[in-house]
Amino acid sequence: MLAALGKDHVGQGPMVGAIYVKNQQIITKGFHQKFLGLHAEFDAFKDQDFDVKGATLYVTLEPCAHDDYFPSCAQFVIRKGIKKVFVASLDPNPIENGDGIRMLQEAGIEVITGLMDEENRKLNQRYFERFK
Repeated sequence: MLAALGKDHVGQGPMVGAIYVKNQQIITKGFHQKFLGLHAEFDAFKDQDFDVKGATLYVTLEPCAHDDYFPSCAQFVIRKGIKKVFVASLDPNPIENGDGIRMLQEAGIEVITGLMDEENRKLNQRYFERFK
């Protein structure tokens, strides 16, 4: 799993992977590489900008809605023109609370959740336990 590449480097943050697919081809991918580093959705564009308008995004954790050290991932996905997003797990952090999903849906993006949720929860067990 792409997200697992962040193991031992993300501190208290989640391990997250993001893959952008267009015309059945992977256009770019990224992962959360280190604590307070680029979120996976942005990491996929760190070296080059790609045309992903109309693409599908596969991401292991709900794109964040809030701005903190980085702009909102959900807003970034909307600006990139993504048409569909598959999300493994909703973010258990109460500051998210499904807001990223709602932002995407309100922008007309189709969102499907639960794809590989169990695997992602195992991978990010420590992160999910923080918010019980």
